[in-house]
This record gives sequence, C-alpha cells and structure tokens, in this order.
Amino acid sequence: MNIGEGVLWAYRLILNRDPSTEERRAGESSFTDPQALRRNLRTSREFALLLDRAGEIFEPEYPIDWREGVLWGFRLLLRREPSEAELEHNLLSDDKVNNLRLRICGTREFETGSPGSSALTDFAIINAFAPFPESGAVDGAFRDMFGATTKVDYLDRGWHRLAGYVFKSVPRDREPSLHGTSEWVGTLRSVLEAGDRFTAMELGAGWAPWLVASERAARLRGIEDIDLTGVEASAEHHGFMLDNFRNNGLNPERHSLHHAVVGADDGIASFPRLPVATDDYGANAVFGEAERDAAAMRGELEEIRCLSIKTLLAGKDRVDVIHIDIQGHEEAVLAAGIDHLNAKVRRLVIGTHSRSIEGHLFDLLHDNEWVCESEVPCILRATMDGRRVLFVDGEQVWRNDRLSGVMGR
Repeated sequence: MNIGEGVLWAYRLILNRDPSTEERRAGESSFTDPQALRRNLRTSREFALLLDRAGEIFEPEYPIDWREGVLWGFRLLLRREPSEAELEHNLLSDDKVNNLRLRICGTREFETGSPGSSALTDFAIINAFAPFPESGAVDGAFRDMFGATTKVDYLDRGWHRLAGYVFKSVPRDREPSLHGTSEWVGTLRSVLEAGDRFTAMELGAGWAPWLVASERAARLRGIEDIDLTGVEASAEHHGFMLDNFRNNGLNPERHSLHHAVVGADDGIASFPRLPVATDDYGANAVFGEAERDAAAMRGELEEIRCLSIKTLLAGKDRVDVIHIDIQGHEEAVLAAGIDHLNAKVRRLVIGTHSRSIEGHLFDLLHDNEWVCESEVPCILRATMDGRRVLFVDGEQVWRNDRLSGVMGR
C-alpha cells in the first residue's frame, strides 16, 4: 500500500486539490490507515466549506496514476479493496478526478455505508458542472451559478435586496435563499443521469425556477434535446413563468407551460385569484367544499382545469425529474399517480407541508421501492394560541431505480 499515493488521492477526492509539499510530508508520516486519513480531512474546516469551491476545476500539481486513484478511491470512500473487475471497470481513458469521485459516491454502497458523507456527494454532483459560466450582475434581478436570471419583481419586497446579486455556488447558509441544497442536488443529479435527452416537470411551478435552472445545467453538459413541462394554477404566476422563460432566452411555445392545477384526477378545481401575486406563493387548489372557506380567504375563487399525473406523463417514455410543490396536496396527487411514476419517472423533488404528509410519503414511496436520497423536515412555528403552523417547507428527494442513471462517465 503506497501511503504517498494515498495522501495525494485523499486530498484530491475529499478536498478537490493536491496537497502542498508540507501537507504531503505530514500525511505520509502521520497516517497508515486510510480511514484515519479520510477522517482527518473530512473533519477539517476546509471540507465544511467545500461547496464554496464547487465551481473550481481540479488542477493536478503531481502526476496522476489512475490505477492508484481507483485503489485509493475504494479504500477511502468505500473502506475496502476493489475487485479486479471493479478496478478494470473504473480505469477509463480520459478520466477526471471528479468523475471517479462521482462513480464511487453515486453507488448504493457509498450511500448506505458512509453516513454523514452526503456532503461529498453533493460537492461531486455540483462540481460536475464546473467551471460555472461567468455571469455579470443584472439590474432588478439575481442570477444563479449557471447565469439563469430571476427578476425580483416576481417576489415580495423582502427579496428585492437580491437585485444585482450573483450566486457563485448553490446558496450557502450565510446567503439569503429561496431554495435548499437538497433541491439543487436532486435536480442536478437528474441532469447528470439523463444521457443525451433531458425531460423535466415542475408542478406548482410559480415562475418555474427549476425548469430554467435545469435547462441551463443540461446545456452545460452538452444536452440539446430538452423537454420542459410546467404547471401553475395562479394566472399571475403563470404569467411570471412565461416571462421568466423569455427573459432567459427560452421560447415558451416550444415547451408545455400549463395554466392549471395538478390533482389526483383530471377535471375542474378552484383556485384563488391572488390580490398581490408577488406576496403569495402558498395558495392551494380546492377540490371539495371542506377546503373552500380557507382557500377563499386568499382571494376570489375561480374554476380552473385540473391535470393528473397520468395525463401529464402520457406520451412520455421517461421523465428525469419532477419537482412538485403544491401546498399540501402532494400526498394525494403522488398516490393517485404512483403506478405511472414507477414506470416513467427517475426522480422526485418534493416540497412538503406537514409532518403527517412527510410520513405518508415515506410509506407510499418506500412501499413502491423508491430510494430516499435526502430529507429536510418542514419547520413548524408556535402560535399564541398554542398551535404549531408551517413556517418553512420541508424537502424530500426520491430516486426510482427501475429507471437507469449513471454519473461520472
């Protein structure tokens, strides 16, 4: 076992850089156990801030021995030696350090056998899109790391302070953000697994931030065959979606952007007209009398077309990712469409709106052999009368292994 190569590959795979001469010497004299070496780097402050550098390309200072890379990748990340077949399988021509990292971190073995290591997978997925394009500031809008632009006029005034801001990676804890890291990672992993065609849906789309961001990401990966479907019930928000597409160089007419509700069945539902659309992204559709009074408090109800998962998936062979955020109806909608989801959808990114819904989704998707890649429970806040109400949406990301998907090739 060549500990010198082990130190090199530990820094490469865990910190995305080569060690300095001093770090290399210290590592060679201090470590003989791959797990002690791994633990030392994983508990460092540099590792904790790794996502800040997700846009950096690895630049080797020392010659790369790919055979040693595969050996040490297995030792450091899977805690075992590779078989001869695994070694040969991972010795690729024109390989990259991040591709090796992706192949190992993307395995079910790493996912289940390396608790607490999801941050390395997150980095590997985001770093696959490096270097991020240079994006200048835009008046009246903020930009994500891929250059996608969001007008602050779509949002309430509390977010207008982001005008002119450019995110350099996924939003970090110290940055104001509308979306969580797990949503980003789930969406970008779907792009990496898509092959030469990418298909995405955003249900409860608002201004369709995930359709626009994933389209940019797909093009960065060289994918040109892109199919986007958005469904939004608010007429005003649907208008924002059309405007957001045009503002980011996309033709809405080349995609399917529906002014509609997503429901368990096709038909007609009700949805409130929002008095101030920029201030309200929490309205929900009405499917029965019991929901009418609460929904009507947000605005006058109007009848609107309702589309089911079955209808939305009709005519599609595969959907790489569905992002769904429909304010409390996610359980009923997904349960009604589960057979179609099992057959055609690789990944679900779900915004959740109660603890009970989160539990029921676990039951539903586990029973249907989906794999939970990440979960952030919703946050509740106490009220003066002793109740607890939803304060921050939760996030769940689920993978369907009936459909193929391989990263790092």
